[in-house]
Amino acid sequence: MPTGPNAISKVTAAYRHAERVTELMRIMVRFGFGDLFATMGLGEIIHKVKRIAGFSKTPPSRASRPARLRMAMEEMGLVMIKLGQYLSTRQDVIPPAYAEEFSKLQDRVPPIPFAEVKRILEECADPGAFSEIVEEPLAAASVGQVHAAVTREGTDVVVKVQRPGLGKQARTDLEILRGLAVQAEKYLPTLNFLRPVEMVEEFGKSLLTELDYRQEANNILRFGRLYRASREVKIPALERKLTTDNVIVMERLEGVKYDDPEGLARAGIAPRDLARLTAKVAIGQIMTFGFFHADPHPGNLFAMPGPMIAFMDFGLTGQLTAEARDELLRLALGAVRHNQADIARAILRLTRPDVKPDRDKLETDISFLLDRHLAGTLKEINLNDFAKDVLDIIAQHGLKAQPNLLLLVKALIQFERLGIMLDGDFDVISEARPLVTEIYKRRHSPVNKARRLLRGAEELAANLRTLPKDLGPFLDNIKNGSIRGDIEIKNIPQVQRSIRDASQRLTFALVLSSLLIGSSLIIAAQVPPLWNGVAILGLLGVFGALILALWLLVDFLRDKR
Repeated sequence: MPTGPNAISKVTAAYRHAERVTELMRIMVRFGFGDLFATMGLGEIIHKVKRIAGFSKTPPSRASRPARLRMAMEEMGLVMIKLGQYLSTRQDVIPPAYAEEFSKLQDRVPPIPFAEVKRILEECADPGAFSEIVEEPLAAASVGQVHAAVTREGTDVVVKVQRPGLGKQARTDLEILRGLAVQAEKYLPTLNFLRPVEMVEEFGKSLLTELDYRQEANNILRFGRLYRASREVKIPALERKLTTDNVIVMERLEGVKYDDPEGLARAGIAPRDLARLTAKVAIGQIMTFGFFHADPHPGNLFAMPGPMIAFMDFGLTGQLTAEARDELLRLALGAVRHNQADIARAILRLTRPDVKPDRDKLETDISFLLDRHLAGTLKEINLNDFAKDVLDIIAQHGLKAQPNLLLLVKALIQFERLGIMLDGDFDVISEARPLVTEIYKRRHSPVNKARRLLRGAEELAANLRTLPKDLGPFLDNIKNGSIRGDIEIKNIPQVQRSIRDASQRLTFALVLSSLLIGSSLIIAAQVPPLWNGVAILGLLGVFGALILALWLLVDFLRDKR
């Protein structure tokens, strides 16, 4: 196994960050992780780091290895803290002890000096854009800092300023992390199941998205459109002209924090009503919009009279395709009905297998899971423990969860904690069940099914139209001799006739499905003229579709003879 300066020089030369690499290694060695780097072929440089820094081989404390790694991450700065927080959500691949420790990571940082805040605002916006900026920050976090301000037009706003140099620092640490991930895959085969390089790339994409204030501004606008007419959710208006790559300016909203029971009482907001509304909004974002707030902790949202929920920070969001939402619905209903086959099918469609899964074993494990968690009342279900066990099963069967699915689990657990904070008897499962059932009925109504069939027919027709063009290069290769083969086809006229008949039937089937779907939509929409409350055009369409279906059936049976 190669060791010595050459090994580390490859990492540092590749990423041009030798000083930062050495700094990170010093911290890791001080917390007792020198053996990890030595195994990765970096033993000589670790020896030098220890000698220069004067560290002994004894770990600095008797804390557990996961706890020491968490303490090292806290000392290494923002990117490593964010990495730990990200890994705490990857319970499908991270051992429980590490996931639990990483969930304790807090990004405590000193506030940005006010003079620096003013300098950033003057560089990024018109120097006279604000008539007043309050010096005391409303909030200070690792990524940015929030101040109350007033625009020169007199609008009360909040200004979110990103810490200077954060993007550059993040990219530097991400490059180093990727280099170390490459070394880990090379020298630590026991970690291959984690796919270190792929995991670092996923994390890096998530972090850089969170640091991209333009993307966060787009999230604000998107949520604003979704809740434009809502009386239950308030999204602050974005001051687009004042928003830049590292500054966000938005409407200032006044409300009460979720963890302020006295404030809620003064505002006339019943905690139980707010808890129910929170569950309703969470389910609606996930299952109806497919676009959800992925970090709903008490600092990122507050309550307004009504009750109404106001969301604030929009740096971390998740998105689900319509297909993923359908599978989540099947999974939820399968859990309610104790149907392990439905749950197994949904899990397989929501994950990516590293190896061929054993479907029977998966269903057996799910059956034990249901017996363990759903034997009592819904109120007794611990969503956090249930989610952990589901992720454990996913990992045991060599399945990999989609990043957005992991964000969803994290968001649901946070929403549940908000509900319990408001009402100790809050039962998120009981609150969610009628909402999920209603969404399922709506998504699988005859009209929506007809629309999906129509979209499927349109996609099939489009593929048939482009099929000759797609086959063109293949046929050209056959003509010019690039693809050769001897094929003997007997009864060519009969084959040609069969192909022609099949094509005609496919065309009639497309016309039939389009006619039936269109007629169903006309009947559902009650398009006049009407007869006894039923659309006449829709009835005629259905009647025509039935005649066409009978003709196809007779033609098929005649050929069968």
